[in-house]
Amino acid sequence: MLIMRNINDEQFEQDLNVVSNLKEVSAPDFFYTRLKAKMEKEAKLEQFEGPLKPIAVICILTLFLFINSLIMEKETTVVHSSSNQDIEAFAASYDQIITN
Repeated sequence: MLIMRNINDEQFEQDLNVVSNLKEVSAPDFFYTRLKAKMEKEAKLEQFEGPLKPIAVICILTLFLFINSLIMEKETTVVHSSSNQDIEAFAASYDQIITN
């Protein structure tokens, strides 16, 4: 928040003179070359990372689906029952009726 002070004209003139007498500060000669090199390095890293991200995601998802299908295949078992009594007992436990 900016707070305005009531100052007189003399104080204002002194402050204005102080600001007008400030000298421009220059950066060292190597500053801009290092800054430019750093910016170019970051730009190259962004270009390098960009195309690889979707490929990595696709590979990871494909691997996950493959492993998941292997696990599901091993866990899936088919039960063959030759006895109708077993099936009827199972259905009765769930209050179901089997009709042929």
